Amino acid sequence: MKKALALILVLVLAVGMLAGCGGKGGNSGKGSGEAITELTLPLTKEKQELSVWTIYSGTIVSDLNDIAGIKKMEEMTNVHINWIPVEQQQGGDKFGLLLTSDNLPDIINYNNYPGGLEKGISDGVIRKDMPELIDKYMPNYKKYLEENDYARKQATFDDGTRKVVRLIVGEDFNCKAEGTYQGLAYRKDLLEGLGLAEPKTIAEWHDALVKAKQSGINTPFVLHQTGGSHLSLSWGVETINDSYLQIEGDKVVGSALQDGFGEYLDTMRAWYAEGLIDPNFTSFNYYLNPPASVENNEHLLYSWILSAFTGNNYYQMHMCNNESEFLQPIAAPAVKEGDEVVQSGDRIEAKDFTFISTSCKNPELAAKWIDFLYTKEGELLNWYGIEGESYTMENGVPTFTDAMFSDPNGLAASDVLQKYALGWGSCWIGKHNTAASEKVSTVNAGGTNQQKEAVDIWSAPKKNINFSRSTYTLTEEESDKINAKMTAVKTLIDEHMLKYIIGEDNTSFEDFKAQLLQYGYQEIIDTYQASLDRFNKR
Repeated sequence: MKKALALILVLVLAVGMLAGCGGKGGNSGKGSGEAITELTLPLTKEKQELSVWTIYSGTIVSDLNDIAGIKKMEEMTNVHINWIPVEQQQGGDKFGLLLTSDNLPDIINYNNYPGGLEKGISDGVIRKDMPELIDKYMPNYKKYLEENDYARKQATFDDGTRKVVRLIVGEDFNCKAEGTYQGLAYRKDLLEGLGLAEPKTIAEWHDALVKAKQSGINTPFVLHQTGGSHLSLSWGVETINDSYLQIEGDKVVGSALQDGFGEYLDTMRAWYAEGLIDPNFTSFNYYLNPPASVENNEHLLYSWILSAFTGNNYYQMHMCNNESEFLQPIAAPAVKEGDEVVQSGDRIEAKDFTFISTSCKNPELAAKWIDFLYTKEGELLNWYGIEGESYTMENGVPTFTDAMFSDPNGLAASDVLQKYALGWGSCWIGKHNTAASEKVSTVNAGGTNQQKEAVDIWSAPKKNINFSRSTYTLTEEESDKINAKMTAVKTLIDEHMLKYIIGEDNTSFEDFKAQLLQYGYQEIIDTYQASLDRFNKR
């Protein structure tokens, strides 16, 4: 009799367990090894908490849980987030300190692990079972990768696994590379004031800068802090990136070894000697200083501007009071009329990464919460806020309400939206919606989409020489082999470029190239060539 009762109890328990594994999504697969096919909301019956470390550069909201979209997200998921926001400029230092902690946040959203992601795993920071967590509990994220092969390659390691979750780039509810979103721009209003048409060649730009200086614009051209500029694309070379590598067909080449690099430096040296280049370019911060520069009409040509600030957006965003300012984006001009011009822009569809740390006590819930950010509902909350307040749906398309553009305190729409949606504080986690910012830019410009026009102009040249190191994976052995060389080579190029332009370094270009090769430049190129070859085989 006792044996019979025991058998009945076992059967009852087994049936109960099977019933608990049924239902719609949520818990299916837990314990069974099967992957869920959809999320069930709320993600947990009882309120749970997770901690999230992330970059956040917003200035309007001090507590991220006061953001309307975040409040709604908590209501829908039943998960309270203890946010740990860090400003972009402090990200590297704060992340370094974070890695020394014995108690890591549950979720970390950052795009640069020192030594690479494989090291993050061997360091015991990134969970080794991230591939399994992604596969079992993140159906919405996986759907994006299944629908876009290039995004799939970017999100996958050479061994075929997905060790972190990638930020998906796209418009409303899709995955689509943004195009070239930064480049040269000039003050169209100032150039027209000089009676000049837009220059098309390097020689014509030289003459325009000379005339601008004669008119009272004492420092008409401002370079990047190292002396680089998107103007170097006129000579077919990269001078603003973190590696001085570029693509020629399916080959990786060193930018600083190309003849065009030396020709660019010679031209900038001559322009600097003529007083056409701002001598304070070494301290010019392209995130912080352009509004004041535009306000005071200090420069005619800028070597690096983001698409969001082209047109008259500095004025529209209340970042300056110069109502006439207009930053006109241009592709790099030809050295000689008829020469092919090139562009340099990432085509990244799966970029910055998010991972669950080894300190997380509930990794399944953390994975589901991250996956929620890739749902339609999560994307709307992160970029548009609350339906009926900050946006409405028109024929399936989210549209910002008029209230976002008529703040009684005079706040710009991008600032008002910080109260409603996380993405407007430059916190990019889950999905980076490029359409949302373009819509704000369109309204600001009175119906003209200046931001999209800028991207179209910079993306127009057929040849793209950009090589984005973040897209390609190095092995830990490769990283160890070239990291020190990368630092030495980049430092040498930065210092030579700066000192040569201002006339403090007279090293010949041939001697400079020879020194670069002695520092291991070719080994760096060969290592990334191997990485590119592996990527193409994914």
